[in-house]
Amino acid sequence: MLTDFPLNPILPAQDGDRVRAFYRDVLGLELLSGPADPMLFRAGADTTIALTELPERVPPSYPVISFRVRDIEEVVRGLQERGVVFEPLAAGAFAGKEGVDRGVITDWGPVRSAFLKDSEGNVLALNEFL
Repeated sequence: MLTDFPLNPILPAQDGDRVRAFYRDVLGLELLSGPADPMLFRAGADTTIALTELPERVPPSYPVISFRVRDIEEVVRGLQERGVVFEPLAAGAFAGKEGVDRGVITDWGPVRSAFLKDSEGNVLALNEFL
């Protein structure tokens, strides 16, 4: 039933101005909404990410959204140039294969991933499927 509709994850933010600047200026996403809350950003393939100020919410310690990327090394390098700090998560199993950390990129064989936190502590993943 829902296969024809794009996803729109909604993430909590403690500080609207700070998170707006991060998603717009650091990640380079287009802000679709005005300056009022909630904020809506355009991502790839007709998807969007909404952020709303919820100061009482604590982000989970696992990725809440994932960007499917090509050439993960290039994407990581570009984001590092914009000040993003990547934090490798503990390598665990993915599809039955143990992960191997290669710098900030974890290689699980069929997928390579890198993890970062946004300005509000939400964990974001970059995944390149091979």
